[in-house]
Amino acid sequence: MDNHIRRLRTARQWTQADLAAELDVSRQTVNALETGKYDPSLPLAFRIARLFGRTIEEIFTDPDRPRESTAPAPPVKEPGYDHQTRVATALNELDILRELGEQGWELSGVELGELSFRRAASLPDAPPRWLYQRLSGALSVGQRNELLQQGWTPVDGSPGAVHYFKRPLP
Repeated sequence: MDNHIRRLRTARQWTQADLAAELDVSRQTVNALETGKYDPSLPLAFRIARLFGRTIEEIFTDPDRPRESTAPAPPVKEPGYDHQTRVATALNELDILRELGEQGWELSGVELGELSFRRAASLPDAPPRWLYQRLSGALSVGQRNELLQQGWTPVDGSPGAVHYFKRPLP
């Protein structure tokens, strides 16, 4: 992580020991911060920013370096499919999965707070319906293999400790 701690410290004519005392950390921690060998915790980054009267962004980013976008790339729209994205919360997520699964919408992606679905643009008389399963927490290899043997398919993009699986209804 790029930072400007050394420049700010020397502008005040402080030693690493002086800055360490101000921040209530060891001198070795200050050295590791200045050389980029240690990324500070959020509380420590706030203390550093407050001490120098700067924002965290001003201290820990290089103004000459172009900023990288943190926005996810838009989903690729597959030809021959209709697509829709629904905002999902803990209160409505299961209802959305049940409703759209019964209408033949296949879950195609999961982002934090967003569910993406696709459905063939030219629907047969009886479009396939989908059943979804949402599991929270750590998932062992054995549990995952058991779900796969039962015909469940994992949905790509499941965030963190939440796992989504789908399978067509018979």
